[in-house]
Amino acid sequence: MSGNTCFILRFALGATVLFGLSGSVLPEAARAQEAASDSLRNYEMEAVVVTATRSPSVLRDVPVPTRVIPAEQIQARAALRLSDLLAEEPGMVLSHFLGTGIQLQGLDPAYTLILIDGEPVIGRNGGTLDLDRFTITDIASIEVVQGPSSSLYGSEALAGVINIRTRQPQEPFRALVGVRRQTHGTENLTASLEGMMGRYAWRLNADRLQSDGYDLHPEAPGLTGPGYETETYSSRFDVSLISGLSARINARFATEEQRNVRGFQQEGYAFTFEENEQRSDLSLSPSLIWQAGIGNTWTLRNHLSDYRTESLLSGGIDGREPEYSTFDQGIRKLELQNDQILGTWLLLNTGAGIQREIVEAGRIAGVSRSNRTSWLFSQQQFILSSTIDLTTSFRIDHHSDYGWQLSPKAGFMLKSRETVRFRASVGTGFKAPTFQQLYMDYTNPVAGYSVIGSADASALLSELESSGQIRSVMTDLAAFETVVPESSVSYNLSADTDWGPAVHLHVSGFRNHVRDLIETLPIAIKTNGMQVFSYVNLRRIVTQGLNAEISWRPSASSRLALGYQFLDTRDLDVIEGIDNGEYFGRQNGRDFRLGRSDYGGLFGRSRHTASLQFSADIPHSSADIHIRGALKSRYGFGDQNGNLILDTDQEYVDGHTLWNVTLNQPLSGFAQLQIGLVNALDHINANQIPSLSGRQVFAALTLNTR
Repeated sequence: MSGNTCFILRFALGATVLFGLSGSVLPEAARAQEAASDSLRNYEMEAVVVTATRSPSVLRDVPVPTRVIPAEQIQARAALRLSDLLAEEPGMVLSHFLGTGIQLQGLDPAYTLILIDGEPVIGRNGGTLDLDRFTITDIASIEVVQGPSSSLYGSEALAGVINIRTRQPQEPFRALVGVRRQTHGTENLTASLEGMMGRYAWRLNADRLQSDGYDLHPEAPGLTGPGYETETYSSRFDVSLISGLSARINARFATEEQRNVRGFQQEGYAFTFEENEQRSDLSLSPSLIWQAGIGNTWTLRNHLSDYRTESLLSGGIDGREPEYSTFDQGIRKLELQNDQILGTWLLLNTGAGIQREIVEAGRIAGVSRSNRTSWLFSQQQFILSSTIDLTTSFRIDHHSDYGWQLSPKAGFMLKSRETVRFRASVGTGFKAPTFQQLYMDYTNPVAGYSVIGSADASALLSELESSGQIRSVMTDLAAFETVVPESSVSYNLSADTDWGPAVHLHVSGFRNHVRDLIETLPIAIKTNGMQVFSYVNLRRIVTQGLNAEISWRPSASSRLALGYQFLDTRDLDVIEGIDNGEYFGRQNGRDFRLGRSDYGGLFGRSRHTASLQFSADIPHSSADIHIRGALKSRYGFGDQNGNLILDTDQEYVDGHTLWNVTLNQPLSGFAQLQIGLVNALDHINANQIPSLSGRQVFAALTLNTR
């Protein structure tokens, strides 16, 4: 039975179950379910967001920088995965290391918390949560909060929060099916059903994506981008139990299978390995919402999530036993939140919760590790006058390994006129070390390098030395310490103004002071020439920059948006070392002392990035066109001269631009055709950016009963 047939049968089975549930309910008038579940919903006058304040707030009145990508833009751009969509947004830069992650305000993907309907997503690899895992077929909007949000969300929100809000059922019945074909044998099938009946509302989505992969190095074994098959199923079920009390269950299940061949040469012999990897992602999020009175809502949330990967590596040297490894991560979370409107001047949000995290993996010393976190948070939104709003918040976390952590934040907004908003905020963020950073014990069977956690670095390195695997040690192990939690203080300023009904301007600046940022560094060289890596804290890191965005609607059927970000990053200890003459470069065979102007900041960060979005209806037709461009200036790729800092031209990746084009053509009242180009100018950098496979062409057909 083909993969597509299995996919269709599984979706049909799920739809049958939901039809059975909804058919057992006595018919009633269409409900206003969502209004009952949110105490502030009745105050909605325009776009409403929940991520920045953990309760519904009008977007233009949120005191911290918040971006919303609505469903209309998501559908019009025809992005294939979440990563494709975010890559086109100003101030958001993709990072391709152990998956596709996102940088916010110059901080790595490990520092951005990813949520689905307000609940955390797990399954990071080296700190990166791979955004290619997420389909966009059931997304209603995406909310992006830039700047530390630990005062509301705790660890991992040091750089910001991205909340994927899935679509809520709104019609008595709706069905959608779609198919997409793309270069590299890529095929995407989607299906969606939703309905409302009496007190019940339900939605079921299914998505299947497969690709043959691509090869930028035909002379080497295997594919640069391996082939894969992914399936994602998600559902939402809402029910009004009694007056003022409702329940909701969100569920998601995703699987991926990936195949590839890898190889290397050693002592003149070529070795190849077959690698098969499977991963699964399951989450269940039931909640109860009780509207205790006007402006008083209680929400009890439970979130259960499990992520698992299985890898099988076979081949290589004759007689070698296949290597099988697993990684299992699970969280169990319970949280209670109360939202109150106290008069006309104060909105109060308070909550408390507890979470247990468990990891089992052969790559972690001890195989199984767990921790527990409990927290209390409170937010106060003061409406001081018709022109001044003040928002304060704090969160107290207790981690079983690191004790107490206090995260306060304050935001201020001045509305000088109806069309002008000034915002200022200062806040703190923190991030606890991961199990891998503490207890990793892994040697790559193909490349031969090793990674060891900081908690056991001295002992594990001594074991490697005693077995004759270490040629030289690059650091003083006596001074090596277990990494401690990272923390930051962040300042954000912004101004928004409307120039008439057609032009909107946004300007903002940010500065993040990060202490004890955890970095991966080599600590020894093995006898096979490969390195041993571990984790250390960098004491003082600064990221700062400016953002500017302008959008213009020359007509009701066209829109142009331009965005630009200037980013400056630096390690203040490196700056101090340069001033003290401790860092050297090499030119024409001679060493020389580096100056501040030679230092390029942190690796992997472009100093200049820009974006363009243009959309317009095509005259004398029902079609519309969308053109998006993204520019990245050069950025550091890796140290080449052994001083462990970015300082020579050979350590940079050249800047580049990427352009995507989509044409939408309605075929009837229920059918739409989309055709387009991805990476239209065919930019390729096979050695330094293997994630760019070149120009791709796609065509998609969607049928919708609405």
